Amino acid sequence: MELEDGLKTAHLYLTDTALQEAHGEDRPVELAEELGSSDPLVEQIVLALDGVVRAWEPSARTYVDHLVGALAGRLAQAHTVGRSAPSRIGPSSGLTPRQLIAARELMEQRIAEPLPVCDVALAAGLSTSQFSRQFRTSTGKSPHQFLLQLRLDHACRLLRTGTLPIADIALCCGFSHQEHLTRVMRAKLGTTPAAVRRAG
Repeated sequence: MELEDGLKTAHLYLTDTALQEAHGEDRPVELAEELGSSDPLVEQIVLALDGVVRAWEPSARTYVDHLVGALAGRLAQAHTVGRSAPSRIGPSSGLTPRQLIAARELMEQRIAEPLPVCDVALAAGLSTSQFSRQFRTSTGKSPHQFLLQLRLDHACRLLRTGTLPIADIALCCGFSHQEHLTRVMRAKLGTTPAAVRRAG
């Protein structure tokens, strides 16, 4: 192999627990040794993780947990020793109403702080991978997307009804700083905190 430019590599380390949970079966799973193989889905997940880690913000913790779960699931499904055709798994039944309420209540209680998916899964009494799958079935969103929406809704309420400075609202709604809130609000809602406050 001849390289004309520098070689960029990414090294990811998954815990065995994350891999086994993603596998979701009774028997243990072991990754196959592969050299020169290509998996576009793994590549996209790794690129997303790299981007988040390079521009780290504490509120990204839930998103990182979601990406790690997706990566572990893909590796367990497609890159294991002695793998055969993927087994057909029936549709997930989703969370029970009690589990969904417990998850939402925890998200709302800890809306201002980084919240690992494993903490929310624990409140629902499930493993992280089970919780993420069933949560998406129940809500149509990943835990990260759902939490982000809760934070935006909370920020909009405070902007419309209160007098706290926008920077303080950003912090108490789980955003790293005012610019972070503005960036997310513009991307998701097509507006800015100042505009929401004026329209109040």
